[in-house]
Amino acid sequence: MQRYQLFIGIDISKKWIDVCLSLTGKTSQMPHQQFLNNKSGFKKLLLFIQSFASKHAIDGAWLFCMEHTGVYALPLCSFLEKQSLDYVLQSALEIKRSLGLRRGKSDQADAAYIARYAFLHQDELTPSRIPNDKLLKIKSLLSLRSRLVKANKSLKVASKELTAFSTFSGSVNRTTRKVCKELDKQIKQTEQEIQSSIQESESLNRLFKLVVSVKGIGLIIGASLLVYTNAFTAFDNARQFACYIGIAPFGHSSGSSIKRPDRVSPLANKKMKTLISNGAMSALQWDQEIKAYYHRKIGENKNKFLVQNNVKNKLIQRVFAVIKRGTPYVELNQFKS
Repeated sequence: MQRYQLFIGIDISKKWIDVCLSLTGKTSQMPHQQFLNNKSGFKKLLLFIQSFASKHAIDGAWLFCMEHTGVYALPLCSFLEKQSLDYVLQSALEIKRSLGLRRGKSDQADAAYIARYAFLHQDELTPSRIPNDKLLKIKSLLSLRSRLVKANKSLKVASKELTAFSTFSGSVNRTTRKVCKELDKQIKQTEQEIQSSIQESESLNRLFKLVVSVKGIGLIIGASLLVYTNAFTAFDNARQFACYIGIAPFGHSSGSSIKRPDRVSPLANKKMKTLISNGAMSALQWDQEIKAYYHRKIGENKNKFLVQNNVKNKLIQRVFAVIKRGTPYVELNQFKS
C-alpha cells in the first residue's frame, strides 16, 4: 500500500479552490492558499506545494483529497491525473460525519478538515480515477435526456390541467403540442447519440451487450450502469453496488430490546435506484422466472415491497454475473421440460 507524507485538502467551488496542507492532521498547523479553479490556478497550486515540501524536506508521496462536486472537480482531477498525482474524490456526507461536532463554517476550514480526514483515513482510502472521455460524454447525454423528459412531462401535465379547468386553453395547448413534439424528437436523437457513443467503443459496446441481455435492462438503464460503475471497475461485486443505490437491506439491533427487521438505507444514489426499480417492473412483465418468483412470494403473504426489492437485487446480481462470466444472460426457464 502506498504511504503518503503530505496530505492536501481541497475545498472546490465554481470559481476557486481553497487548499490546506497537512503533515500531522492538526488543523491549527495547516498553511492555506486560494487558487483559481482553472489550469493556471492548478500550476500555482503545484508551486505552492513544492515550496512547502522543499521547506520541510518532504520527499515522499502526496495525497490530494476533495469532496465530490460534480463538474466543478473535473478540471482539477484531469490535471492531477496528467501529473501522475494521487487524489481521492470522497462523498461530502462521509467527510462531514467523520468530523464530529463543528461550530461555524468557511471554505478554509472545510479544506483543513478535508486534509485532516485524508490524514486520519489514509489506510482506508483508494485513489480515484475519473471516467474516460467516452463515459463522461454518455453521462452528459443521459443528464440531457433526463432534463428533456422532465420538461416534456411538465408541459404536458400543465396543459392537461389547464384544459380540465379552463375554457381558454386552445392557444396554450397548440403551443404545448408543438414544443412537446420537438422535445420528443430531441429525446429520440439524444438516445440515438447515446447508442452511437457506446458502439464507438469496443469495450463499452461489449459490456453493454452483456448488460442488456438481462431482461428488464434497456438502453437507458444499461448506459447508466456503465457510467455509475465506471464500466464495472468501481465495484467488486453486486452487493457493493446494491448498497450504493440503496437496495441492500441492513439490520438494526442493540442489546436484547432493540431489534427491527432488515431495511434498506436512505443513503443512496436515488437516480440509479429509480432506474433499477423501473427495470424490475419491466422484468416482472417479461421475465417468466422473475414473474413466477414474485407471485410465489406474494402467495406466501410476503410483503409486496420486500419482494419488489428482492427482484431489484436479483436484477443487479444477474447483471454482475454476466459481466463476470463474459457471456450473455440465458433464461433457464426455457429449458424446463
